[in-house]
Amino acid sequence: MRRLFPLVLLALTLAGCGSKTVRLSLTFDVQDSVQRTVLLEESKKVIERRLSRFEDATPSPMIVENGQSGSVLLSFDVNNAEARTTLVSELLTPYDLRLMTASTGTGDLFVEDQGWFTATGLTQRQIVWTEGNADQNGKGVVRLVFSDEGRAKLATVFRSNPGGTMGLFVHDRLMAKMPIDTKEPKKEIVIAGIPVPDMAGIFADDVNVGTHVTFSLP
Repeated sequence: MRRLFPLVLLALTLAGCGSKTVRLSLTFDVQDSVQRTVLLEESKKVIERRLSRFEDATPSPMIVENGQSGSVLLSFDVNNAEARTTLVSELLTPYDLRLMTASTGTGDLFVEDQGWFTATGLTQRQIVWTEGNADQNGKGVVRLVFSDEGRAKLATVFRSNPGGTMGLFVHDRLMAKMPIDTKEPKKEIVIAGIPVPDMAGIFADDVNVGTHVTFSLP
């Protein structure tokens, strides 16, 4: 699990001696070399998108070095000090994805204009991989592929909530809702009808990196 470092420590680490350089260690929880390469590229895109919220925060070309025990060291310069500190703080914060079911009564989490949702026990820990693509109508589609443990939990949820609704939450924010239209076990969940395919790809990048990459300070 990622560790959350105090912002004061981050500021000292990143801004010491006026340094504009951000250095991060990336550890992957997959062994497949192709997947690790994909995750590294997705991590770069996640970093670039998060920095794009700030002025004068376009990163310099990223330098990749091999670290210890299969980790990777990523280095790049960012002029904006606030962007550097915010970026690293966010990347060190543990990723939190949950699948929850809509509840007619009270539940574990209330969403304005949506009502209560109840935890299912399904989190990013049961997701093997996430893919974002375009469907035949040009809309975005996201596939969440689950582990054997995840499939078993998913089957229980579907059988217990026929005709219900499942919500996907990231850091307690509702990102998507899906109808539970069958009692049969599924190996994956498909989120369809995303207006722009690029949005599906961005979401898939975020989930894959949050699920399978641990960032730390070298």
